[in-house]
Order: sequence, then C-alpha cells, then structure tokens
Amino acid sequence: MATISNGTPATGSTATSNCSRSSSSTSIVAQYAAGRPNPAGTFGHLSGDEEELLRALWQKLLAAFKDTAPLTAAAAGGDGGAATRRSERALQPRASEPAASGWFGLGLGAAAKAEPAEYRQMVHAVAAESSRPPAFPATDKPATMRAAFWAAARCDHPDVLVLRFLRARKWQVDDALAMLLACLRWRVVEEVDWLTWHGESALNLALLRRGIGAVHKTDRLGHPVLHIPVRLNDPSAQPREQILDYTIYLMELARALLRPPVEKVCLLFDTTDIALSNMDWAFFRSFMAYLEHYYPECLGLVLIYRASWVFNKLWKLIRPLLDPVVASKVHFVNSPAELQQFIDPAALPAALGGASDFAYEYVLPAPDENAAMHDAPRRDALLAERAAACDALELATASWATADASTPDAERAALDADRSRAADRLIAASNAADPYIRARTLYHRTGVIDSQLAVHL
Repeated sequence: MATISNGTPATGSTATSNCSRSSSSTSIVAQYAAGRPNPAGTFGHLSGDEEELLRALWQKLLAAFKDTAPLTAAAAGGDGGAATRRSERALQPRASEPAASGWFGLGLGAAAKAEPAEYRQMVHAVAAESSRPPAFPATDKPATMRAAFWAAARCDHPDVLVLRFLRARKWQVDDALAMLLACLRWRVVEEVDWLTWHGESALNLALLRRGIGAVHKTDRLGHPVLHIPVRLNDPSAQPREQILDYTIYLMELARALLRPPVEKVCLLFDTTDIALSNMDWAFFRSFMAYLEHYYPECLGLVLIYRASWVFNKLWKLIRPLLDPVVASKVHFVNSPAELQQFIDPAALPAALGGASDFAYEYVLPAPDENAAMHDAPRRDALLAERAAACDALELATASWATADASTPDAERAALDADRSRAADRLIAASNAADPYIRARTLYHRTGVIDSQLAVHL
C-alpha cells in the first residue's frame, strides 16, 4: 500500500467493472513520477463500453429535458429563500451581524471584534464605475433543467461536463444522472450565473487581496495550481456568506482555466506559520463538498505543505467526512524536495523553495473592461446563435445516442461527424458570447486568459 509523506496510508476506489475508475492514490503518485496523466475515461479517451454508457446517459438526460417544470428553491429542496438571497444582498450594504466561522463554527473570538470598515467592502465600491457589469438581465422565462444544463456547459464540449458525473459515480448511469440533475438544481438555487455575470464586483475586496486561491503555473501533470496560504486566512474578517460566494467564484474560475486534455486542478495549501485562528473549518468543508458534489472530477491533487500537528489532528476528523476518492488525493509534503515531486521548482514561488519570483497582487477591474456586457443588442444576437447551436447539438446528440452495435459503421461515423460539427458550432458560439455574459477576471487582466479564451500558465 502506498503511503503519503506523513505515513498515513493512502486509499483509493476499487474497480468494479471494465470501465476506468478514478485513480487510486498509488496511480496518482505514479502519474506524477512519470510526468504523464492517465486520460482513461476522459473526453476523447473512452473505451467502447464507456462510450456506450455515455450514450445511455445522454438518452436519459435528453428525456429529463422534456420536464419543463421551473427549477425553484422549493423544487430543488431548498429553504424557499436561497434562490434570491445572493442577488438581493450582494450589491448593497447590510446591517451588522456577528461573524460565525472558524473551526467548528466557534469563531475563535470573532464576536468580540469591532467590525472594521473593510469587513463588507465589495470590489464594486472601489473599482472604476465604468468597469462594473450592468444589472443581471431580467427574464420572464423560468429556469428549466434544459436551460440550466446548457448554461452550465459554458464554453466546454458538453461531453466534458457529462463525463465528470459518470466517472464520479463509477459509470453507473442512473446515479450519474441523479448527481448531474442535483447539481443543475443547485446552480439555479445558488444563482451561479448571476455570480459569474457580476464576477469580482460582487466579491469581498479583502478576500481577493489576500490571494486565497491565487492561480500560478501548473503542476507536473499540467494542472493549474491554486495556492492557498492558510496563514493569510482570517475567518472573522468577512461575513460567512461572502466566503461562500468567493468559494463558488473560485470553482467557476478553475473551470475557466481548464481545457482538454487538462480537466483538473491542483490545490496547494501552505500551512507554514499558521495559527489556530487561521483555520476555517467552514470554508474547508464547503470547498471540498462543492468539489465533490457540484464540480466532480475537477480535483487532481491536494497538497498540504508543512502541516502542523494541529492540522494533522484535525485532518483525522475531517477525512471520514470526505468521499474516499477525494480523500485519497490529499497528500502531505513536508519539505521543498517533497513538494517538487509534484510541482517543478521553476513553477514554485521562492517562499516554497522554488525559483519563481511570483508575488500575488490583486489588480482592480480596469475601466471599460466589461463594456461588451452593456451592448444588449449584440449580446441578444450572440445568445440567439448560441441557443440555435444548442438546439442543433441536441438533435445531433439524440440521433447519435440511439446508435448501437447494430448500426452500420458508416452510419455511426456519419452521426459522430454530424455531432462533432454541431459541438464545434456550440463552442464557437459560446466563446463569442462569453465577454457579453461573464465579467472579466484578474486572470483576463493579467493575460493568463487571453481575448480568445486561451489559457497561458
């Protein structure tokens, strides 16, 4: 059995069929040692059995699209108010309330602190007025399962999204469908599209300035690395609701940085010089839960650098709450040499024993960077083209999904080609619409994501 550097046995999933499974801890380590990821089960790397299961899931998903019942907080099993809370509160000041975060929600003295001016300060309050996105477009159309899916697909080939849920549920089609539909309901209730529309303008400025989750370079498998310097975290420095907003923002940002064949990220928690007051159980639990349930198969590796005895003790409490596959991706590294097994020294900041001179600095939104979002006629035209592309891909997918072993090879090849062309059309339409429906980010301003949405890390 493989062990991680602190001697904790590494666990992984057990294969139960001929389809590929999420990698065990042993195979993850082997992939990094070889410098080659295992693409099995990902887009463009399916076995015959896996492709048939993908077709089966698409058939069920297209059937689910016929349900035109609106997705509301009540329909999603919410509390009836979650669907409106974010849009109602995020861009206006609120009355003071006690902070309640920290490990196990204790707050660790947060209630005794006077609320500083920056406690609730949002980016939109200090950025140039011309940088702000317009109000989120009102619509009379209720959110349906079909609409939620195509919104969630963003600029990806939709198979990339669907396959994440199949792999997460070990290729059990009904389980994958249930997980995917639950995710779509969650996205509507949590108003994820509203949050990506407003982007950083709707986020806590102090959180962005601390750089929790800053992206710098890639690991040895090409995964973008999100740096989380735990010592800079202060759970009492902002309302818990704004921490959760920021968490979802990070998840959506990570998706924007992923392009096949790279489909996962690496999280690097630097626990050097941390104090107990830096430990935020609520944030960590939410972060991992979102990855597990709503952004499955987006996590390649979690590195815990120089974990203290306190963190090790708390990890023993946390680990049983995580999916075993997710937990198996957590590795403790106690020295620069161990860290460099996973990340090249040239990609590591000097503070972590690397050769990079990277120092995170948050840059406020630039004037007019979201000017395209104010061009409603052009946006409507681009969204109409995207909607037509979705319709065309659905039709092509319906024909493709019903092909089976009895379908002649020439006909299957023609169906594959038709669907591929329809998918290319959708991706092109989505890329064209992106600057009109999603606020630019720090990584657009610094050139990591260019005007064509290509990623440079």
